[in-house]
Amino acid sequence: MANSDFPERIPNMELKQLRRFLMVVDKGSLAAAAPALGLTQQALGAGIAKLEEEMGVVLFDRGPGGATTLTPYGTLLIRHAKHMLAAADRAREELLAFRDARGGSVSIGIGEAFAHEVIADAVRDCHRSRPEIRISIIEGYSEVLKERLADGEIDFIAGADVAATNDKMERFPLYKASDIVIARPQHPLAREKKLTLRQMQHFTWMAPRSRPADAAVIADAFRKQNLDPPARFIWTDAANVGMDLLLTEDFLFMTSPAIVTSALQRKVIVALNCKSPTVERRVGLIYRPDTKLNPSAIVLMDDIRHKVHQHIDELSYALPLNPGRRVGDAA
Repeated sequence: MANSDFPERIPNMELKQLRRFLMVVDKGSLAAAAPALGLTQQALGAGIAKLEEEMGVVLFDRGPGGATTLTPYGTLLIRHAKHMLAAADRAREELLAFRDARGGSVSIGIGEAFAHEVIADAVRDCHRSRPEIRISIIEGYSEVLKERLADGEIDFIAGADVAATNDKMERFPLYKASDIVIARPQHPLAREKKLTLRQMQHFTWMAPRSRPADAAVIADAFRKQNLDPPARFIWTDAANVGMDLLLTEDFLFMTSPAIVTSALQRKVIVALNCKSPTVERRVGLIYRPDTKLNPSAIVLMDDIRHKVHQHIDELSYALPLNPGRRVGDAA
C-alpha cells in the first residue's frame, strides 16, 4: 500500500483505537500501556491487531515481553492520530460550551423601537461573562428584520409590532410605547401648545420607506378629523441623512422615542405637543416558533429581558409588560 493512500483510511478508525495506539507509543510496550488504559495486555494487543487489520499495515514490530517498536507506518499514523483526537476534543468542548451557553454564536436584529442603551448593556455584560459567544448585531426596521428572521439569517429580533400579524412569529412583549412627532427646535410649530392636525396639515412629513404603514397611520389620523391627509412625503431609511434633513428643514417625523432619546435630551430636536398622529407599539423579542433557539440565544434574550425591567423606570416613554416571566419559559 502506498503512503499517499494511508491517510484516506484514517476517518474509518475509532477514536478509542487511536487513543490506545498513542498510549502504546508513549509507554513503549503493550505491557506498560495496558494498566494505564485499564486493560489486560492480551485485550490491548488484540485491539492493536484489529487496528492494523483495518488499516492494512503493521504499526508495531513486537518484541519479547510486549515491547513494541514503531514501523514507518506507525510513525506516519502518530501525527494523524493526534490531529484527529485534538479535533474531536475541540468539537466536544464546543458542544459542551454550546449546551451550557458558554459558546456558539448569536445573531440579533435590533429594531428601531427598542431602547438601544438596554441592548448595549445586555451585550456588554454577555461578552464580559461569556466572551466565547460570537455576537452579531444587525439594525433595521422590524419589518425588514422579520424577513431575515424567516430566512434564518438571525436568531431573534429585539423590536416592535404595531399589532398582531399573521407572520407566524412568536413574541415576548417587554414594554409598550407610543410614537411621537418630532421636528427641529426652529420649526414654526415647536413652541405651540396643544397642536391640532390642521396646523400640521400642510407641512412635509418624513416616513420610513421600509414601513409604509407609518404614512398610512398619519393619513388615517387626518381623515378621522375630516381633513385631507398631508400631500408631501419624503421616504427614507437613511437615518443620518434623515436627521440632517429634519434639522435643516421644517419637516415632521413620527417615530419611536427610543430612536431619538439622546437627541431629545441634547435638545437637538423637540417633540411636538400633540396627541396625534401616533401609534402604540408592543416592544419585545420576536423569534421563530419552528426553530429551537440555541442556549446562548436564550440566555442573551433573557439578559435583555432582565435589563429592560431593571431600567424600565429610566425609559420614561415605556410601560412594562411581562415583568415576572422568563424568556426561556416561553421559548
